[in-house]
Amino acid sequence: MKKLYLFAVLLLGAMVSEAALSTPNVTGKWSGTLQMDGQNDAKPAYSIFTQNENKLSGSIGPNESEQDSFKGGKVDGDKLTFDVPQGPNGEGSIHVEMQVNGNQMTGRAKWSGPPPSSGSGKVSLKRVVE
Repeated sequence: MKKLYLFAVLLLGAMVSEAALSTPNVTGKWSGTLQMDGQNDAKPAYSIFTQNENKLSGSIGPNESEQDSFKGGKVDGDKLTFDVPQGPNGEGSIHVEMQVNGNQMTGRAKWSGPPPSSGSGKVSLKRVVE
């Protein structure tokens, strides 16, 4: 019975360790581009993330000094999702879905708000090494 219990504990530990290893920690600063659909030029993109287990908060913007904050984001394996309120009364939002691959992440952003402020684009970010 002790051997079976020990085996179960070891198996559970290995499964938890594997899950922890497959979920990247994205806490930190990320820099890259936003390629808006239908446009040829890429815009700068800068994000600052704080991850606590599977919860994500932080901010996004064109550079480190111009940021819009968000809370309530989620990390699910190598995928991130979060919504950033926009406008003085939160009448718009940016929905972002990203996939992390090491020190890079790519994905899509879709924003909505009062016309004409809606659209979408591809986001590519790399971890800022300080």
